[in-house]
Amino acid sequence: MKKLLFWMVLIVGIVALIGSCAKKDEETAASTSVTSTTATTFTSTTTAAGSITVGSVAMSGTYVSGCNTSGIAAAIAGGYFPSDVKANRDVIVVTGNDNISEESHFYTDTTCSTLSVYLKNGHDNFTVGDASGDNYKVTYKETGFKIKVGTTVAETYYENDFSTKGITNQGTTIDLVVDTEYDLGGSGSSYMNLFSVTSTQVEKAEGQTSSYPTQLDSLEMAKQ
Repeated sequence: MKKLLFWMVLIVGIVALIGSCAKKDEETAASTSVTSTTATTFTSTTTAAGSITVGSVAMSGTYVSGCNTSGIAAAIAGGYFPSDVKANRDVIVVTGNDNISEESHFYTDTTCSTLSVYLKNGHDNFTVGDASGDNYKVTYKETGFKIKVGTTVAETYYENDFSTKGITNQGTTIDLVVDTEYDLGGSGSSYMNLFSVTSTQVEKAEGQTSSYPTQLDSLEMAKQ
């Protein structure tokens, strides 16, 4: 489980890097580059329920970023994602009155239409603390990690990645099947994070176990 946690933290860090690259592109060349402003239809496979109050706003339902292509090629070159990935989007789903699903979806095309793989981190005990500037400090416990591969390229990549890192599901070798979701269990670790929530969107930082992050770094996610 410690090895699984290490892998999940690595994925979150790379996704944060991609989000950061996308935001920089939006700031400098939003009118010409294909970044998170690309709009496509998204249908969540996670059931939304409940509501969490963040400041004066009720966070509920599903929040989805645009389709982002920035930083993808560099991540693939670094060996972090399957070679068929062309774009990604960030997703937050409120799944209870103190539960959220923090998700990263990766696609084989630049319009985010065909799934390569998605990764879902389930969080419980989502608690909102003090404001930190325009953001709010939150804490939560990681209670689940789900993966679904949509292509054989992604299947081979993640099976090899798990095997190389010695990651198993309670001692059993992870054997993925295309279009089948697997819940590999949660680490139970507690995280500190920053969230910015308005009536129309959510933005967040990368959760940390030892201290609060200092700035937001995700893609902006709009409420569906």
